[in-house]
Amino acid sequence: MGDVYDTDFVLWSEQQADRLRRLARGEQVNDVDWPHLVEEVEGLGRSATSAVRSLLLRAVEHLLKAAAWPQAPSVRKWLHEAGVFLDDARDDWSPSMALHIDVDVLYAKALARVRDLDFEEGSPGPLPDRCPVTLVDLLDGDSKLLAGRFHPAS
Repeated sequence: MGDVYDTDFVLWSEQQADRLRRLARGEQVNDVDWPHLVEEVEGLGRSATSAVRSLLLRAVEHLLKAAAWPQAPSVRKWLHEAGVFLDDARDDWSPSMALHIDVDVLYAKALARVRDLDFEEGSPGPLPDRCPVTLVDLLDGDSKLLAGRFHPAS
């Protein structure tokens, strides 16, 4: 069983799904690859959380760009893209992800990335050192309204 897992993951997953269906029907099945199956199920949750974390990070980056360069021609595009990332994050959100997503860590990473950017409009304007929104704000908020919270005076 381990050989197929290592050499053809798709075939392995199809075989394991078939075995699990047979078990669910009450059949005796002795060749389920339990160690790898457990590992993969755990990985599904980590992967889904990672995908949502990535979408939130991209949204925060775009909100920060809009706040840092409010006169840039790309502001509308950045706000639109932030909204798309937030919508996609909401679509894939599960409440238990909150235990594994730290908005302050996301914000620090996004802030560092934005401060490293170089646009024709010059250096970025002042941005808050700490995240001005919560995870709930990101998941419930509108990108245009959220953008205003990223100005240091907010």
